[in-house]
Amino acid sequence: MNYLLFNNEILMSDGQVAQRMIKGADLKACVDSIGQARICCVDVDVMIASAPEDYLDKKDNILVQKFIEMYSDEYITLNERISQNIFQVMGIKAKLVKEIYALIPSSKVESLVPYAYTIRSFLMNKQIDMTKPIIFVDDLGQEKLITVIDGLKFSRTRTINTDSTENILPDIKRSYINFHKKLGGFSENTNSDLVIITNNQQMAHSIKISDPELLVDFLDCQYPALEGLKYIDPQIKYRIHEEIIRERKDKEWHSRVKSFMIASSISLLGLLFFGFNQIAYSLAARAFDTEKLKNIQLKEMLEKMDQEIYRDALRQMKGVNYSLKFFEISNVLPSTYDISTFKFTSRQEHWIFDAYLFAQDDQFYDEIPRIKILKKAEIKDFFIKDHPGKYLKVAL
Repeated sequence: MNYLLFNNEILMSDGQVAQRMIKGADLKACVDSIGQARICCVDVDVMIASAPEDYLDKKDNILVQKFIEMYSDEYITLNERISQNIFQVMGIKAKLVKEIYALIPSSKVESLVPYAYTIRSFLMNKQIDMTKPIIFVDDLGQEKLITVIDGLKFSRTRTINTDSTENILPDIKRSYINFHKKLGGFSENTNSDLVIITNNQQMAHSIKISDPELLVDFLDCQYPALEGLKYIDPQIKYRIHEEIIRERKDKEWHSRVKSFMIASSISLLGLLFFGFNQIAYSLAARAFDTEKLKNIQLKEMLEKMDQEIYRDALRQMKGVNYSLKFFEISNVLPSTYDISTFKFTSRQEHWIFDAYLFAQDDQFYDEIPRIKILKKAEIKDFFIKDHPGKYLKVAL
């Protein structure tokens, strides 16, 4: 991860070692090797405004409109909630955002935030008492950066070009006065214990000598903004309008592709299901036709076998009169019985008559008399699916 500060010159750190880069023709080559980056920018305008926070779109539109009324140039804004319906709007010129993204592609920029935002994060991480108004003076050598922080609210960072650390107190006090004028009715901090914090020990000593009543503190950190970039929310990022539109188009394209893929998958599954059903139906129909043919062949075979059996029997016992024997047996049976099925079977020198009898109304009303042709008949009870009947076997 790389950390960069954009001002009149650029500071870049890999988290351990920092280097200064001057804007110019060779700058692009210097930043081409950067992987992911977190960036802060000094030139950011800030204002405090009210808007209804319950309506997100309406709130954003109101805040942007109020910012445009104060600053006439083309800006890209971010906002953060300070208290109920009160927001801090931070605007950076669109030209500067495009300049940054021309050097480092937006895809590599994890976050792009105001310099003052990172200083506030730095102080919070150092567990500085944020209930008191703070003026932070960042000594970058030739440049001195002055930022006023009042709780979550902060001022526009002033850049003072001077090597001197002794005569900076009037600029510090002027920055504090201008900040509270801009806050107007949004100023909530009544604490008068102003604290001046700087990363230059000599400057802290000089200020204390100039005004002994001031609270002055020294923090030993060469580049506090680069350090503060390590603790910020990586989701905060200024984005140019063209990128937002491009991303929206990409999302729409991906959504259309996804919808097309889903529709295609459903159609393909439908076709596969239809094809599978057609194949299954075709196989079932073919199996049915095969079984039907087998049944026809089997029926023909059985009929042929029956004809051959009876033909052989008739050839051996030509004197058998089937009709006569059938009526002779049926006349002996009680009228309450019906012959369901019967057959004549040859047994060497005689015939066997097999029949299945059922009583009318499924009840046996009369005993089968063992007289005449039924004198030696074999009679047995049987049941077919709980349906009672009689089995009759007569040797002829």
